[in-house]
Formats: sequence, C-alpha cells, structure tokens
Amino acid sequence: MALFSRRRPDPDLPALDASAADRIRGLVGESLAALGIEATVEGDHADTSLGELGLAPVARECADQDRKAWPYLVDEIIKRMVRSLIDGASQLSDATIGSHVVWRLLPDAERMGRSFRYVRRVAASTRSADVVVALAWDGEESLDLLNDSALSEVHDLDAAFEAGRRNLMADLAAAPIELAPRGDGILEITSPSWLTASWALLPGELVTRFLPGLSGEILVAAPDHQHLLIAPASELTESSIAEPLGDTPVLGATAFQL
Repeated sequence: MALFSRRRPDPDLPALDASAADRIRGLVGESLAALGIEATVEGDHADTSLGELGLAPVARECADQDRKAWPYLVDEIIKRMVRSLIDGASQLSDATIGSHVVWRLLPDAERMGRSFRYVRRVAASTRSADVVVALAWDGEESLDLLNDSALSEVHDLDAAFEAGRRNLMADLAAAPIELAPRGDGILEITSPSWLTASWALLPGELVTRFLPGLSGEILVAAPDHQHLLIAPASELTESSIAEPLGDTPVLGATAFQL
C-alpha cells in the first residue's frame, strides 16, 4: 500500500512548508533590497534598518495563492509594511486604520489573485448588478487596496467601512473637479483624485451636488479611476454612456435607486 505524507510545516511559518517558507524569505529579502533597505531575513521576521517586520502575514497571504503570483504579492505586502513602519504603526489595526481607510471600487481585473473575502456590496437598482466595495489605504503618495491579509488585525470591519465612507465623502468634497456636460444628457466628471471612479459609490451625494432635483434612478459608469460619468437613468443615457467605456471599464453602466 502506498503511503502519502504531507510536507511538514515550517517551524517558524507554519502556514507554509519549509521549502515554500524559504522561498518567501528570499522574496522578502529581494523586495527589501529593491527598496534600498538593509535587512536580515530569517525565521519568522526580517530585521531591517527601519525595524522588525513579521513574516507571518506574508506567509498567510501567499499560502493559498498560485506560486507564480508570489513575487507580486510579497512585493506589495512588504511595501505596505515598510510604509506602516515609517508611519509608526507596525500593522493596520482598529486603532490605526480610521483616519486613512477609504472606500474603493474593486473591479475583478484588479484582484490579481489576491484574497478579498471581507468586501461588501453596495446595492444597485433591480436592473443592475450590485457594486463591490473594498477598503484602501489612502497615504500621502499612494492609494493601496487592502486585502484580507492587510486587515487581519482589524476586528471591527463595520467601523472601518463607516470610516471609509466618511473619508470617500471628504475626498469628493475636497478634490478639484472639471465638469463636461454632453449633449446626450451625460455629465463627465474628471479629477486628479484616484478615487474619482469610486465616487460612484455615493449616488445620493452625486445627485445633491451635480444633478439637484433628480428623482428615480441615477446612472453611473467609469472608464478609469479618474473619470466618472453620471446621468439620469433612461434607455437613451444607458445606451450612450456605454460607448466611451472601452473593453475593461472600472465600472460598467450601473443604476442606483435614489
């Protein structure tokens, strides 16, 4: 009778076997070196010139992902952890996330093999699919999607999503905006904010500011993250709004009940 045995878990990173754990440590070292950060990577942590980085979150995130995606995933996680060290927080938590977290659209094309089990949906009208909303970290120079691993120490997701909505509303209120009305009843909104498309998650606020007096349904769409199209929902606008979106829009034509 043939006997089959699983590879033994790594003693320091039990989410992985020893070979996989060594691969992760190597990738962590490469990512830190690419950032110009001196580091010694061993066991379950990396000792760097900025401080200590725990490798357990990296291991957990990579454990159920295709190994071909590991270099990308490790690089993303390490960059986020380094920024957290610089900001004085070793890991996102209920205490540290509120001032920086923000709602963000999550198109399928941007999942990149990462796990986003925590995401929520904003209910669209009965003729549109609900919209997936994720959380992002809004830093001074970057906007980073947060996956399950990044939020592993955040226990009150309700509070995080509430803070994320408030911060998205603040971005809508503060960002510079250019408006371009189109003859087909569609209003094009352009902004340097990388959250512009995600403003679609705030249909009530969009109507109040840009389409006052509208009732019924609002139609929204986004060809990319810095452009948003809005219009009163109708057969005409639904047909017209789809034309400039391209093959992979951030958000296809979606109607919200007001």
